[in-house]
Amino acid sequence: MNRHWAWLTLAVLVLVALVYSPVWQAGLVWDDKTIFRDNAWLRYGDAWQGFIFRNFADWGDYFRPLAVALFTFEARVLDALPASMHLVSLCLHLGNTMLVGMLARRLLPADTGGTRAHVLAALAMLGYGLHPALVEPVVWISCQAELLLTLFVLLGLLCNVTVRAALPRAAAVGACFFLAACCKESAIALPALVLLLDWLRDDAGPMPALARVRAIWQRQCFVYFCVFGAGIAYLALRWWAMGTVLHRASYEPFLSFGRLQTVCYLYLAYWRILAWPMRGLGPLHEEVEMQQLNAFDPASLAFDLLAFGIGVLGLRLAWKRNFAGGAIVGVTLALLPVLHIVPVTFERSLYHERYAMIAAAMLCSLLPAAFARAPLLGPLRRAAVTPLLGFAFWLGFALLNVRAILPLWSDETKLWTWALRDNPHSISAQDHLLSTWLEAGDYLRARPLAVKLVAESAPCPNCMINAANLGVAQGDAALARSALDKASHMPELTMQPRMLRNFILASAQLREFDKDTDGADKAYRDAIAMDPLEPEAHMRLALLLARGSRVPEAREAMTQALALYMPQQREVRRKEFEAALAARPAATAPQPPL
Repeated sequence: MNRHWAWLTLAVLVLVALVYSPVWQAGLVWDDKTIFRDNAWLRYGDAWQGFIFRNFADWGDYFRPLAVALFTFEARVLDALPASMHLVSLCLHLGNTMLVGMLARRLLPADTGGTRAHVLAALAMLGYGLHPALVEPVVWISCQAELLLTLFVLLGLLCNVTVRAALPRAAAVGACFFLAACCKESAIALPALVLLLDWLRDDAGPMPALARVRAIWQRQCFVYFCVFGAGIAYLALRWWAMGTVLHRASYEPFLSFGRLQTVCYLYLAYWRILAWPMRGLGPLHEEVEMQQLNAFDPASLAFDLLAFGIGVLGLRLAWKRNFAGGAIVGVTLALLPVLHIVPVTFERSLYHERYAMIAAAMLCSLLPAAFARAPLLGPLRRAAVTPLLGFAFWLGFALLNVRAILPLWSDETKLWTWALRDNPHSISAQDHLLSTWLEAGDYLRARPLAVKLVAESAPCPNCMINAANLGVAQGDAALARSALDKASHMPELTMQPRMLRNFILASAQLREFDKDTDGADKAYRDAIAMDPLEPEAHMRLALLLARGSRVPEAREAMTQALALYMPQQREVRRKEFEAALAARPAATAPQPPL
């Protein structure tokens, strides 16, 4: 490797690492708490072996064995310490940033000067490494599947353009495709991206299109066979593990004007995220109602034409082996799995910034080659300064944006306050914020929100459960009963096992508050039976038994609870249990005579 290129790469990686240095102080947010803190599936016993292949976190369609294996490693070897897990995410991001630079450098024309090639590849790394849309997957630990997926996609593309021998090249690309698929289903874009780069990089000189296709086939047929075989192997593994090869289909029609509008809207939304990601980077994107996407008006027609125009322009230019068109097609191919073309069961938000990771990598990898191949003679050479100045302007805003967003994604309260500010009517944001306030013991701010959600009968079982927990904590049995009654009539409650367990736990606490010790004992044990690896039910049972002078049983339940908690939680919960035991004799001692 060229020494100057190595030093330049190191300088870029150090800069990206310094910009992201506050991630060391980041905590667990969103699904991180469920995956690493609230359940012991990955930390305790052998249950993790089953969760690698099915039903991870009660998500029926979640098949990402490689990502779950990484989570298990972090939970067991790193004790699920947030700082250590954030370091893993940052290292993955730095690795992807380096691969983007290596791929960009490899795609440059052979006659590109050494210094110019180094600078263009370094700019590609800067654009990717400091892209604000990537803050979400870097800081949110649960997104490590996205980081791993991007790693293997980039490795596969790099092997395809670097390894000269046919069989080793085919084996490497096939292996990367299989590993990428085991990280996330969006790996389906990799074969199409391999074909795109094969077409763009063909050096056979001017020839008819059909002859060019034959030449590419002769050189790459082993790669295509290996990729196909890797895809079959992945589908077989998925079928063995889950009994299906597809996500659950939604009830939306496959062919409809609303579907077309949704695809076009998302396509343009992701292009906006890639080109100017300086706004709207919150965790939720619920501002678009589906009714808007079914409307036929001049504005929607203009958006549809613009989306089709971008795609057609990219295809036309890429057909001529123009790398600018190749960048457009590369972004489009990377986005196809997340454009809702096929109606499957998705979450409330129509899109997420993390879904644009591979698209950002393709854009940053291909644009330097397009710039290097542009005719820069005479006056045009001076004109080339304009896009460089524009990129410097973009990069400055991007760096400031990353540093501004990092603290918001690092703290649960800041994250959901931000989300609610951007989506003031979002039930999801209110639910998460209420949960965060309850965990922090901030009942002053939690109560008005809980009372509001119960009064409005918000269609959110978890909101009602949170309100019930708040009612018990504040001695407001009426609020707790009302909230639990409303939750019990919501069909979503029985569809989500974790939520049903939380409902049973909240009901048990209300029974304990009402002095129904036997009923609370049974409810706690029911919650434990539903998920023996959930520590809170064991803890609540231990405290109930301690208050009831059933000390040996209480200690046994507490021992089980402590084994399931994260190491950094155990001392606090042990002290809580000992305090309950210490308070017991004083509460039951006979009163002295007057």
